[in-house]
Amino acid sequence: MKLPLKFENKRKGLEFISEKTRYKILLTLLAKEPLSFSELRDLLPSIPENNLNYHIKILKENDFLKNKKVLEYKRSEPRSFYSLSNRSKTLLKDLGLADVKEELQALFEQMT
Repeated sequence: MKLPLKFENKRKGLEFISEKTRYKILLTLLAKEPLSFSELRDLLPSIPENNLNYHIKILKENDFLKNKKVLEYKRSEPRSFYSLSNRSKTLLKDLGLADVKEELQALFEQMT
C-alpha cells in the first residue's frame, strides 16, 4: 500500500529527525533561536564539535534549518545563526512539540 504524498513526506521527515543528535539540535532551536554554532555547542556539550557540525550541515541540506550569516558581528567576523525552517516547525507542530515550546524555553532560562 502506497501512502499519500503528504503522509509519505511526514514519514520521511520523522525518520530523518529520529536520529538523536538531529532531534536534540531541533529541540534546542525550538526552545531558543536563532543560535550560532558556538551557542549550540555550549548548549549541547555532550555532542562532539565535529559531530554537531556534520548534523547541522545535514539538517541544512535537507531544509530542516535556516542559516543566516551576519557580516558585522561583535568582532567584525561573519557569523552564522541557525533557526528552524518552516519544514521543521510544521513537523514539530504535528508531533505536538510546538505546544511545549514555552516549557523548553523555561528550562533553558534556568540553565543559563
